[in-house]
Amino acid sequence: MAYIDMLTGMSPWWWVILAFALGSIEMATMSFFLIWPGLAALCMAGILVLAPNMSGELQIALFAILSIILTFTGRYLLNKYGDGGEEGDKTLNNRAAQLIGQSAKVLEFDNGTGIVEAGGMRWRAKWKAHHVSAPGETVRVKKADAMMLFVENHT
Repeated sequence: MAYIDMLTGMSPWWWVILAFALGSIEMATMSFFLIWPGLAALCMAGILVLAPNMSGELQIALFAILSIILTFTGRYLLNKYGDGGEEGDKTLNNRAAQLIGQSAKVLEFDNGTGIVEAGGMRWRAKWKAHHVSAPGETVRVKKADAMMLFVENHT
């Protein structure tokens, strides 16, 4: 109990140091768990500024309660609103998908397949059945699959 009694009258800066230590470990491990106890430590620093003579037992109890509340609240909000991973830009590392909806210039056409230039690069392209394009025409990219663009004539 001597260690807990030592917390009585402690400077709030020790809670700030604990918050930064937990934040540093969080950044190194990327567990997305230690962020919540780190925030609880920052809250404890603020509470200790308002009540500097708080007992060590109460500090530990409040820190534990705040950690639990912030962890469950943070997890709930993360599940509700997400972290941007799923709703984020799905075309970020998919150059072909970034071309969907854009125009492309026909370079070669032969029986429903050919080569187009889109985004400054040459791409293999496939047209819908019964579509015919001549070199130099402009088509619209409707779909992308790996290195193949599916295009259709402008209407």
